[in-house]
Formats: sequence, structure tokens, C-alpha cells
Amino acid sequence: MSESNNPFQIHANSPTPQARGEAHQETDRSRPAKERIEAMIGSSDIFIFMKGTPDQPQCGFSYNTVEIMRTLNHPFRTFDVLSDPDIRQGVKEFSNWPTIPQIYIKGNFVGGNDIITELKMSGELDTLVGSNV
Repeated sequence: MSESNNPFQIHANSPTPQARGEAHQETDRSRPAKERIEAMIGSSDIFIFMKGTPDQPQCGFSYNTVEIMRTLNHPFRTFDVLSDPDIRQGVKEFSNWPTIPQIYIKGNFVGGNDIITELKMSGELDTLVGSNV
């Protein structure tokens, strides 16, 4: 997705390589979706269930969320829900939140793109990431 397609006009300023986002790769899909989701969330201080990958988001909301996270200059991991229907549906039930992307910070569900955008604009997101939630 190109920057011209970013409906929110939030852009990262040259994040460090580790803050560009790392796509989580699963090798064992035999466990129940809930266990897999819990393991993914626990794998990073910031974890995002999104459409696509950080380098190739597949919707404007996922693109915007990644760009916001990159402004924090803090490492984060993601999972492409389009690659696994069980996780795509499972995260919605796990969080009781109907939309993607979904953002977890320090194991806690924070919300979707709209919430992250509001938190970024108010300055609260930087505090949240730096705190011990």
C-alpha cells in the first residue's frame, strides 16, 4: 500500500530496523487457535493481528496501524490473519472485538486502528508503550 493510500496521513520517521515490525511465522498450527493466539501475544511487548505484513499491509487500517507503531521506535511483531482463517476468527472471539487490526501492548488488548490513532494523537500511546501496563 502506498503512502498516498494512507487515509490517516500518519507516517513513520525512519524507524530503526528492529522497530519496522517483524512478521510472526508459525510452524506448528496443530494447537487450538486460542493457545496459538496467547502464544503470539506473549511473544512481544507489542503484537498486532493485521491484514498483511508490516512491509505489505493489505488494508488502509493495517497500514496506518503499522505506521503509528513505527513512530514509537519500539520493536513489534505482527501476524497476517489473511494467512489463517482460524486465527482471523479466533482473535475476534478472543478479544470480543469485531475488526482487524487488533493491537496488544504488554499482553493487554488495547483496541483497533481507531483507538490506536486516538491514543497516538493524544500522546497517550507513547506513555502506554513506555509504562508497565
